[in-house]
Amino acid sequence: MKERLLIACVLAAAYVALTTETRLSTPIKSDGIPQASETPPSRIYKDASGREVHIATPLLDKFSYAGDADLCIELRDMTKSNAEAAEELLDACDDISTGSAVEISQKRIWLATILGDGDEEYTYSLSDNEIDRNKRVVLAISMLRAALDAAAPDAAKEAFSALDSLWIANDASGAFAGYNPPFLFRSAMKAEAGEALLALCPLAGRSDCDSFVPSGMPKALEELGRWKSDEALLLRSAELLEREYRAIKDPSKSKELDFARDFSATLGYANELNPGNGSAHARRGVKPLEEWLGKYENSTDERALRYIYSTVGAAYGRIASDSQQGADAEKAVRFNSLTFEIARKLDKDGPSWENMANLGDDTLLLAELNREEAGFQKALKLHRDAYAITEKLNLPDATAYINMKLARTLQHYAKGELPSVTKNERIAMLEEAVNLAEGVKPLFEQTGTALYLRMTNGVLGEANAQLISLRQSK
Repeated sequence: MKERLLIACVLAAAYVALTTETRLSTPIKSDGIPQASETPPSRIYKDASGREVHIATPLLDKFSYAGDADLCIELRDMTKSNAEAAEELLDACDDISTGSAVEISQKRIWLATILGDGDEEYTYSLSDNEIDRNKRVVLAISMLRAALDAAAPDAAKEAFSALDSLWIANDASGAFAGYNPPFLFRSAMKAEAGEALLALCPLAGRSDCDSFVPSGMPKALEELGRWKSDEALLLRSAELLEREYRAIKDPSKSKELDFARDFSATLGYANELNPGNGSAHARRGVKPLEEWLGKYENSTDERALRYIYSTVGAAYGRIASDSQQGADAEKAVRFNSLTFEIARKLDKDGPSWENMANLGDDTLLLAELNREEAGFQKALKLHRDAYAITEKLNLPDATAYINMKLARTLQHYAKGELPSVTKNERIAMLEEAVNLAEGVKPLFEQTGTALYLRMTNGVLGEANAQLISLRQSK
């Protein structure tokens, strides 16, 4: 199957989104939030030659700045329990409005980064609980918006500096109430600021604009693309990963591998959204990994190879699921089998349930393509063994995921109509598949995990239809 996300990560993050979304009241003034129907305004910057750049920052524009005086009042209130320790920070705040427009903007940027980063030299007097930390982030981002607002059309460098400081959004907690879902706020801000920085780069006096990639931007785009099911964001992430990698002179073995892994994963997610022309995204994504293996496989320790084999196996699992071609399925089985055998040799507890799940998927597909009962039996055993591991380790989310896989394997096994499988055996398989699918469906409905819910409903629909047909037949 092409869905290679780990259920523990997906469900845990979904649970965070559900339980934390309303924990904090939104610390943003309503007059600073544009209506959804409005087109976000553009900021226009020009250089001496007349080149013009338009940037839009709709997320940043939701943060309104009440002014330097109000900021200092807010800081005094936040530090009143430890005013003496906060003296240096408050003095800096009092001085923020003095000087030229450029100097004031620079002071705002400096103070924003101090507040947002939680620099202990200045902010040890401030509370660091989740609510207060998010409040500091809001103040800091609001100051950066004010600095950006103050930048004149010919002051691209100042605008670039303000946008480049928005990394402070990283300090927001997963319960940050200024974005929905809250846990994506950091990535959303990083992606928005990153696009603006890329657009401004030629006007900001940098000489590396052809290779410049804002720090963390590809990962932010990948996270947004996965959760928002947005193919364009994932392809943009892959594009920037390539640009970032090309800028490295003589990349080391580990750098080559880091790029190949990230590139494969990002395009693998894009392929799940749009298999397109013969799984073009996934095939393009796995190519650097295969090239890496061609160069380094013989000189790499098995402990490292197992994870690379697993990644390549997952990629070909996606490809085979879409292409339904035996050659692709055989590659998926080969690489996941290599991972399985290395784990069996090196790990005291043997292969992981994740490896068993992926190998079971690929083995099932190959069995369907070749109509080989031994393959169906092996796939079923792998998924039952994976289930046993999740039960032993008390991993309820993983158990639910494996139950979904097991239900699908049973339903496909019965659907295969193999001569050696009796009618009663097929009915028993389908009844078990229905029970398993019905057991996990409420969890997927509760967490909003649409991908797995769709798969579960598919199994239920097909299994019930097969049962009706079998029970009516003589």
